[in-house]
Amino acid sequence: MYGPMRKFPWLDFLVILILAAVGRALLLASGALSFHSDEAVVALMARHINQGANPVFFYGQAYMGSLDAYLVAVGFRLFGESVLSIRLVQSGLYLLVVATAYRVGWQFSGRRLIAAVTGLLLALPAVNTALYTTVTLGGYNETLLLGNLILLLGYGAVHAESRSSWRWMALGLVAGLGWWTNGLIIMLAAPTGLILLIVWIRRRTPIREMIPALGLVLLGFFVGSAPWWVFDFTHQHAALSTYLMSQQTGEFAGIGIPYIPPSQRALGFLIIGLPTLVGLRFPWSSAYFLLPVGVLVVLTYALALYRLVRGHNPLRPEARLLVLLIPGLFTIIFIASTFGADPTGRYFLPLVVPLGIIFGTLVDDLASRVVSPGSRAAAVMLVALVIGYQAAGQSAAIQSPTGLTPQFDLISHIPNDHDDELIAFLLDHNLRQGYTNYWVAFRLAFLSGEQLTYSASLPYKADLSYNRADNRYPPYAQATAASDSIAYITTRLPALDQRLEAAFEARGIAYEKAVIGDFHVYYGFPTTPHLTLADL
Repeated sequence: MYGPMRKFPWLDFLVILILAAVGRALLLASGALSFHSDEAVVALMARHINQGANPVFFYGQAYMGSLDAYLVAVGFRLFGESVLSIRLVQSGLYLLVVATAYRVGWQFSGRRLIAAVTGLLLALPAVNTALYTTVTLGGYNETLLLGNLILLLGYGAVHAESRSSWRWMALGLVAGLGWWTNGLIIMLAAPTGLILLIVWIRRRTPIREMIPALGLVLLGFFVGSAPWWVFDFTHQHAALSTYLMSQQTGEFAGIGIPYIPPSQRALGFLIIGLPTLVGLRFPWSSAYFLLPVGVLVVLTYALALYRLVRGHNPLRPEARLLVLLIPGLFTIIFIASTFGADPTGRYFLPLVVPLGIIFGTLVDDLASRVVSPGSRAAAVMLVALVIGYQAAGQSAAIQSPTGLTPQFDLISHIPNDHDDELIAFLLDHNLRQGYTNYWVAFRLAFLSGEQLTYSASLPYKADLSYNRADNRYPPYAQATAASDSIAYITTRLPALDQRLEAAFEARGIAYEKAVIGDFHVYYGFPTTPHLTLADL
């Protein structure tokens, strides 16, 4: 198949998995990971699944499938409903991501050092990777895992010595699951498909041999992505329009990603996205972390990429091209599509594995040079530089006042320090419904076991703009509209407080106000004031 196969380095593999498990355990034990409403929505979906619901996508939108919520639902059944249960499920998925990443490095090279470096970069990752493989936003761990499986199955199928129908079927099935889970999977599926096509053309494979393989891939794809297609055809093609346009259609009309010119996407790619990927900046901060060291890390990756592009190739047939195609196509797709509207970091996760392999080729080359006595020492120093920088980034983030947060706009980063106090206050005053912003509503709903079901109808941005997509679960809004005992909860927006108080005073509505940490609670109304944002 590839020439003589070396024995799989099980000891290295197990050591790297143990390092990953220890690192993740320490991160969870630090208490530095904040819990916000994006994660709470997944948790609520999981809770509703265990009650008999069958959501297809993340609540309130026609993309990002509910696979993660179903897995969290299993976690709730095993460990009970809690934030820790969510994180345990994500940690289990993350260990599978590390394991399959190691396997990709090994299958693409057959070299112990390249596989080890690939695994290490994920086992002790940069802050961006650590954050989005611990805190769930609805499927990034699954996307990485399914992406690794696509690389393994696709590369394995095209190089299999015998007919391997199961590989083609499995490849399509995994790609389909990935497409339903997160369209980001295209960043790994498209390069794999191109490699298959290139190999077939080079070998002059007869069409009669290609058609059965393609048929199995397509069959598997449609089976794996069936929930996506059923939803799309029954909701006025809202799922498809998400990717073809920046706006959705039907009941999701008007919910979309703001248009960003390609020039700005390219700039964001270079000065925000790539630095975040390698740990040079954190997703929630504009500052650079240990800039001189970070620049050395970037230069190291650049050197490794340059050498691989120029012809240095310790990888197996077609693996070099596939590894280079992934960042190449990613760059094109990111700048050309709506993905490029958000360069904060999470969309760059598919680059972690190919980046590890690229870096591993440089380390492997240095370590294998017998003519240079210092080359092995240089290889060790390079690995220590990159892994040490990533570990230092995690340590700095953990010890920072912010901790690790998926909130890239810190005005909506509300620490969890006063959640219990707020919940107790609202329950004690029978304020079970009301109006607040997205980042409070769903967090309160999950943490209170849905005793508190607030409508996410208030803004949370400094300019007081509001997107109706924030009200992701209509039953909460309906419960608030029908309630005669409500509260208004605001956070960190003095301008909104002023407008809200002015609206009450203009209508002669008396109220009480409680301040609990960052939460401002307006309550005690003699009559129920159901004010809309337009009334403010």
